[in-house]
Amino acid sequence: MRRPRLSSASPPASPAPEAALARSRYALALYYGQDALPLLTRYQRVVVQPGHFSDRQVGWLRQRGVQVLAYLSLGEDGSGEDQEWLTPEPPTLWKTRLVNVSHPAWRARIQAQVLRQKSVFNGFFLDTLDSATRDPRQLRAMLKLVRLVRQWAGPKYLLTNRGIGLLHRLRGTVNGVLIEAFSTTWQPGEDQTSGGPAGYRAYTKPELEYTAHLLGQVRRQGLEVFALDYADTAQLRRFALRRAASFNLSTFVSNRELNLPTGYTPPSTRAAKTARSRGGSLSH
Repeated sequence: MRRPRLSSASPPASPAPEAALARSRYALALYYGQDALPLLTRYQRVVVQPGHFSDRQVGWLRQRGVQVLAYLSLGEDGSGEDQEWLTPEPPTLWKTRLVNVSHPAWRARIQAQVLRQKSVFNGFFLDTLDSATRDPRQLRAMLKLVRLVRQWAGPKYLLTNRGIGLLHRLRGTVNGVLIEAFSTTWQPGEDQTSGGPAGYRAYTKPELEYTAHLLGQVRRQGLEVFALDYADTAQLRRFALRRAASFNLSTFVSNRELNLPTGYTPPSTRAAKTARSRGGSLSH
């Protein structure tokens, strides 16, 4: 896909007030693909892989009122390289490796990333915090690392992916929480929770009750909260959107790769939009 020409972009002659513009946008998108800059301007905040966008492209989004957050994994290493901070545990289902969060070299690596990227991005999306909850020492190390990220990042916006069991010990440290898989999920292997097959599915009643409980915990902390759901059918997407709306919660519904800049859209909906844009209609 060809990249948009950044140098030719110019602001509208009569831009909308910033507050009104923000209200007209969707709350949050997670996009790990590349390019698609104009589509990302539909959102107030976007989470991206920092290596997928140049500083100039990030600046282009920020100039248009989009807050851009850089992905930052604190508990797992997905580089695929043999590193001194890796634990002997086998790879996760996502092919990442658990790290010794207290290892000085791992902390130095995270520090370097934050210091290098904080002048470019509005903040950071802190992922894999829950990986450290398996061990009390790793849990303490993770709490310390999150506090260090706050120190290194200064006033930048910090959004965590879950990590909800840590929040009461991180008061004043993070700004918001994403509840991944709030109503629907994608299971990359045999579903250990329900015993069902791999793939996209809606949560069972006990799982839905659990994520509702998580939402309550976050809101009691007074933090901003968002949701992420996964879908590959119109039915799953509709279920996720309706359930989030029933909690007055914004959710971004996408595929497991998170490479859809505007989230998952059912094929029939995409075709209808294309037909309308061309002045045509769909026949059945």
